[in-house]
Amino acid sequence: MGSQFPILSSPIQVGGVVLKNRMMTTSMSPGVGYVDENSRPTTRFLNYLEQRAAGQTALICQTVSPHERPEGFRGHHRLPGAYDESCLDHLGSMARVVHDHGGLLVGQPYFVHEWKSTAQEEETDWGPSDISILPMMGPFKAMTLEHIEIFKRQFVDCAVILKDAGWDGVEVMAGVGGILNRFLSPATNNRTDRYGGSLENRVRLTVEVIEEIRAAVGPDYPILVRWSPVDYVKSPIGEGHTIEQALEVVPYLEAAGADLHNLAVGWHETSIPLTTKQIADGHWSWISEKIKTVATKPVVTAYRETDPEVMESVLREGKADVIGGLRYSIADPAFPRKVMEDRPEDIAMCICCNRCIDDVVSKGLPLERCAVNPRLGAELDELEVPRTTSRKKVLVAGSGPAGLSAAFTAAERGHDVVVYEAGPRVGGSTKMSAIFSPMHERLLRYYRTKLAKHPEVKVVLRTPVTPELVRRVKPDAVVVAIGGEPKGIDVPGADGPNVVTSHDFLQMLNSTPPRKQRLLDRLLWTAGATFLRFYYTPGFARRVTRLSPWPLSRSLAIIGGGLPGCELGELAMHSGRTTTIVEEGKRIAYDVSASERFHVRKDFKEAANVTTYQSTTVTRITPDGLVGVQHGPEGETEVRVSARTVAVTLGFEANRGLYEALSAAGVEVHEAGDCADPGRIADATKAGYRAAVAI
Repeated sequence: MGSQFPILSSPIQVGGVVLKNRMMTTSMSPGVGYVDENSRPTTRFLNYLEQRAAGQTALICQTVSPHERPEGFRGHHRLPGAYDESCLDHLGSMARVVHDHGGLLVGQPYFVHEWKSTAQEEETDWGPSDISILPMMGPFKAMTLEHIEIFKRQFVDCAVILKDAGWDGVEVMAGVGGILNRFLSPATNNRTDRYGGSLENRVRLTVEVIEEIRAAVGPDYPILVRWSPVDYVKSPIGEGHTIEQALEVVPYLEAAGADLHNLAVGWHETSIPLTTKQIADGHWSWISEKIKTVATKPVVTAYRETDPEVMESVLREGKADVIGGLRYSIADPAFPRKVMEDRPEDIAMCICCNRCIDDVVSKGLPLERCAVNPRLGAELDELEVPRTTSRKKVLVAGSGPAGLSAAFTAAERGHDVVVYEAGPRVGGSTKMSAIFSPMHERLLRYYRTKLAKHPEVKVVLRTPVTPELVRRVKPDAVVVAIGGEPKGIDVPGADGPNVVTSHDFLQMLNSTPPRKQRLLDRLLWTAGATFLRFYYTPGFARRVTRLSPWPLSRSLAIIGGGLPGCELGELAMHSGRTTTIVEEGKRIAYDVSASERFHVRKDFKEAANVTTYQSTTVTRITPDGLVGVQHGPEGETEVRVSARTVAVTLGFEANRGLYEALSAAGVEVHEAGDCADPGRIADATKAGYRAAVAI
């Protein structure tokens, strides 16, 4: 048991099993590549489970399919089958890799929105009625009493198969706006039969599912219930479920045979932020705290639980009994082990970029990319990082996410590694993005800690990599990860004294002040670069940027409505600046993560100090702002924006000069990150890993 986290590291009984600590994963399908066309887990999936079990996760919850997939199925909800005895072998193999490390494996039959009564049918959205919350979800079909009986039988059959295969429990999905949740919610249940009307009737189907599973699996087999005490939705027939109603639901679930309350928050249709980085760790524990006032079974809090300090605090304050989540485990499969061994500084903490959720849930892509963990997707076809058979001297140019991912991986493979960084500190563009996204500070801390604990990865600061340096050092291989070239704007006034670029800030952080026309500007940027050479934290820079009238004045025009512009816009909005964002494309926040895009646009729309222009081409920058042309269905309209400062935030383009020069010189060279293909942190982390494996 860890002394820093005594409760988080302690065991707890759930039904007939004992969790060795208070950390469990919630369920999500990792998608194509993890399960084959015959609904069987691949080696990739088994390794994914084994990594987390070896990392001492107490309980792993995994979605399974209660339906046989028809031949030719290509849907993104590709799940291990758990529908009849033909599934026992592959389900047993999943249980064994978890049990070999002392973990527990629970299956959640996939009954969210989609359902079908027979294997031959197409899956469509079902519920108690045809009521939809959002037009893009549905249309929903209303279940008949005959459908309900089939639905319950499928649930029970799946639970029995899981038990026979050696799994340690079953989870009933009754949350996030799934079928059972829609029966429970007054916003979607307008039935007049025994499954509608009163709370007792609305919870009846969930109760019957639990009761019938309990009768089939016996008294000690754990039954978990994943449910949403608060819906945060409304429809033409009423508001969704509230916490006051939820307190009345708890006794029904426990009397039916539930052993654990695994609490979700809201629905997939909910319009408020639930899991984004704007939500503080532990925020939703107020819901589990309320449920614990009436529950006699253990209660799990989840959603935005990624920090072990906060997890321990939630448990210590009696707000929950177990911590659930998935992103913390995706980011670092050994998270629980590091907690139990009192090594929190070694945890690769989730930075809440939501790349995993966006890819799998929003885009139907497999689980492949994470900002801090490159070993997802194809990389999991091998359980361990492949060792080299030929030790090499590797030079890594650049210390951003791509460069450090390459460096750590190359060293783990057995190579000798030296990282060269042009600036005075490591981190690449993350040094700047952490000003606008405080979660990125976690990544910078992780890099510093890992470098300190792995002196075999040497770092040389204030030394840009050139072909001449490579000739002098004579490495066997080079990884170029020097970042992208900032996109500029070619219009009159673009070099004016009132114009700043994101690259200006990055240059200043790297102690190389940008070239400016006016003497005062040169002095200010030079002073800033000199100061930051000796002292810099993202938090300090954030406070200064919010309060100081330089280099961003109190009226600001931002050219570029993609992620960089939106991050700057959010900081400007919260610091009270009069802010205008101008985007040439049709949508602001077009490349912001799907989980955050709606909320970013909503915040800008509702802010009194923010104006946005889409489909607008900037034609010139003036001393007092900018001029542009907005393209609309009725033609073109001139736009004039008054602002003392104009910020150009158009992102990056490829920067391949060094790579091409080294390649032409016959050096073994690999490129990774924005210099090759501008993207997000998760893309850079993956590219760095792959570059190192290719050496």
